[in-house]
Amino acid sequence: MSNQSVVIVHPHETESLATAIARALDAPVFDARQIATLNELLSRDPYLAEQLATLQTTWAITPPPATSPLARLRRWLVWRLCGPELAQINATHATLTRLIESLVAHLDAERTARQVLTERIEALEQS
Repeated sequence: MSNQSVVIVHPHETESLATAIARALDAPVFDARQIATLNELLSRDPYLAEQLATLQTTWAITPPPATSPLARLRRWLVWRLCGPELAQINATHATLTRLIESLVAHLDAERTARQVLTERIEALEQS
């Protein structure tokens, strides 16, 4: 697999692990590059741009790699017992990340439209 992103597998109750893995690999994953991160608002506010970049890269809850047999057992138990809840948390985090990006884009578009209207009003007042 050429994609180096993390794939989290959440098997449904009635499907086998192999089927769940195949479904997870075929499903489109969230790609932060799809979101336009360079707009006027972000270029004027580096702190906001930094926080949005951090949010984009860290929205998924992924456990660290298990190195020992005990750690692998603990990780398996957590995903087996809390898998649906963790999947819901990941989905919520991904949705909130996309909502925040969308709100920033709308805020920037609104600011640009307001600036254009202000310039048009000033041009009308001068003539």
